[in-house]
Amino acid sequence: MAKKKITIDTDNVDVNLEKDGTNIKLDIDTKNVDIHVLKDEVNKEFKLDSKNIDIEISKTAEGLEVKVESKGGIWKLIAKRIVKFILKRFKVGK
Repeated sequence: MAKKKITIDTDNVDVNLEKDGTNIKLDIDTKNVDIHVLKDEVNKEFKLDSKNIDIEISKTAEGLEVKVESKGGIWKLIAKRIVKFILKRFKVGK
């Protein structure tokens, strides 16, 4: 299958999306938040880097790795909800 690539560059947001068969790579960069998603047949990866929350989730053939750093109580709750949402999308625990 042919490789597809979409790129959007503006002053406030940069979006890069690449799809090759079942492999997907998504990068979103803004002034305050950077998001990276990689999904292929074996590995899945999600990274969110912002001012108040940093999340890294990696699922490989060896296992699952989750790293979360957040500032303050409300940001911890938001980070927990994001991790729960991503793990559902990665089909972990079911």
